[in-house]
Amino acid sequence: MPSVSWKLRLLCCVLAIVGGGSLVGASEVGPRRHLGTLASIRPAGVVIHEPVHAEPSLEVLEQVAMVGQRDVTGTRFPSGLTIDGGTRRRMILFTFDDGPSKRTTPRLLDSLDRLGIKALFFVTSESFGNGNPWEREHADIVRDIVRRGHMIGNHTETHRQLPLLNNAEIEAELTRSGRKIAWAAGSYPRLIRPPGGAMSKRVEWLLAENGYTSVIWAVYPADLEETTAEGVVRTFFRVLDRREQDTGDRGGIVLMHDTKRHSLEALPRIVEALERRNCGLLERGEELYDIVDDLGYFIPGYEPDQSFDERQAALREDAAQRCATLALAD
Repeated sequence: MPSVSWKLRLLCCVLAIVGGGSLVGASEVGPRRHLGTLASIRPAGVVIHEPVHAEPSLEVLEQVAMVGQRDVTGTRFPSGLTIDGGTRRRMILFTFDDGPSKRTTPRLLDSLDRLGIKALFFVTSESFGNGNPWEREHADIVRDIVRRGHMIGNHTETHRQLPLLNNAEIEAELTRSGRKIAWAAGSYPRLIRPPGGAMSKRVEWLLAENGYTSVIWAVYPADLEETTAEGVVRTFFRVLDRREQDTGDRGGIVLMHDTKRHSLEALPRIVEALERRNCGLLERGEELYDIVDDLGYFIPGYEPDQSFDERQAALREDAAQRCATLALAD
């Protein structure tokens, strides 16, 4: 038998070592991937509670105490209700979904301050509450929403449509988002807007069991579909007028998104247009459009802090001065 050269024997040893190392690597990577897949599957009915901040800190409680006794998380509203958002009154409540966004939400808060409007924000908690610097900035925005006297509600953790989830997944969404909002805002939210407004009897029951009042909307100016402020304003009034014609509802809860720049630009234009409409209504002695901050106006049988007649009287006095100024400017 011919002898094998030492160079060939050395090459075979090297190849064996390399091949063995590759096989070891494969044997490690394979099971790890498999275990990772198995770990993502949980038994039906098991609720996983993430280790998020369960209680607000003293600092947070002191900060949000600046807004006084205002019920920013809706604890005074009966749980288990689903508010459809329509009303025969010319009452408008602005709500904003999907934030907080560092890029747009602070600008919207400044705009609302200038307009003298208090709104209702439904926040998605995936962007805050886990402790990293970026998420702490978003938690500060949630806190600022409360400090400025706006109401705040739950829009879930991941923005998945709830009817597509099983009961355990819905419970996990509510637990994560509720705890994060409580940590950031100082109290547990009792208002919720299901993503996309998607509901079912099962989902409605689960939300009620968790103490939530669901808030849907009546007026959607399509700010997710429109790309300009002009388009949002035009759609707002088209929807508002069509609802009055079709259903008799002359006002309602408005759905907008604080993550869209053109929504921020549209808001003051909508308010200005409503004020101009009020001038004509005032001349004809009709009910005026009223931008409210109390969800109770949209709950049948609920007595808000200020009656409809009281608000209209104050609004007429203010509108008379405003309309006189507008008439001089025109």
